[in-house]
This record gives sequence, structure tokens and C-alpha cells, in this order.
Amino acid sequence: MIKSKVFAIASLVLLFSSEIISDENKKAIKFDQENYELVFSDETRSNLIKEYLRKGDSLEKWNKMVTIFDWKNASEVKDILPKYIEQVVTPNSIRKPNMLKNTKSVYKEDYIFEFFLSPSSSDYIEYNLHRMITTNSNKVISFIFALKIPMTGKKEVDSANVRSALEENRINWFAEIGEIVLE
Repeated sequence: MIKSKVFAIASLVLLFSSEIISDENKKAIKFDQENYELVFSDETRSNLIKEYLRKGDSLEKWNKMVTIFDWKNASEVKDILPKYIEQVVTPNSIRKPNMLKNTKSVYKEDYIFEFFLSPSSSDYIEYNLHRMITTNSNKVISFIFALKIPMTGKKEVDSANVRSALEENRINWFAEIGEIVLE
């Protein structure tokens, strides 16, 4: 009797400690050799959003951000992607998104797309690299990397800023985002 109680208590401790550890893992993400910490989380009936920033950044002032979406009302990318592109990306984007199908994926559906958002402020544009997958358990999850690129209003300077921000890193970002385990 005592042995079974000890075993039950030990099992519960192990169960709860492993949940704490796995929950702690979700509070930090590494992308592009930088650490991002969870700074915002919100859950509704339709989705769960988690935003991660580098240490020292805030939601009001950041240069790089990682966001993870769990699209609760969708069981396939095709359920959400066309509407997301039409209603969120296209109205706010500088140009049509560049979209690729990740053919090396272990998931049912896997798309990577990039686009530039133009906020109401003209002092920067936001580069977004977005991966949207359908997991093998029929969940739709997104991983988004966002980078603010400073704008001056001078075409030559702004073009140089975009080039220098993306040229060296873009291919590595595509490769890294395509390999991230999202389940």
C-alpha cells in the first residue's frame, strides 16, 4: 500500500515537473542564432498567439520579433491561407507575397512566404518571413519572423538599407524557418 502511494506521488511529481519543463521551453526560442523570450500571449476561441522578442526589446520598441500562431479554427492551411493573404497581407503589403511550398517537409502542408508590410509610420518597413503548416494531427500553426528595416524617404538609401538587411541573411532565414519543428 505504501509502495503504491509513493509510486503514485513520484509519478505525479515527474508528470508535473515535465510539464513545467516543457512549458519553460516555450518561453524562449532561438532563431538566427539569437534568443527570443516570450513577452506576449493571448488565446481566443479562434487562435493562440505568442510573441517573442530579444532581451531589451519591448512590444513598443523592437527590431526583430518571432510570433507563433495556433489557428484553432483551421485544420488545413488551405482553410486559412487564402483569406489571410487577402485580408491581412495584401492590404498592408508593399508588394505581392513571394510564396514557396516546402517540398522537404514532414508535415501535410507546408508553405513559406515573405512580404513587406508598410505601417502608417514611414520611418520603417517590416520584412516578414512566414511559415504556415498543417501538422500531422491536423492543426494549423504559423511561425513568423519579422524585421524592421529603417526608411529615410531617400530611394537610394532605402534600397541600400533593404539590401543590407536581407542580402546576407535571407537564404539562411529561409533554410532555418523551413527546418523548425512546429508540433
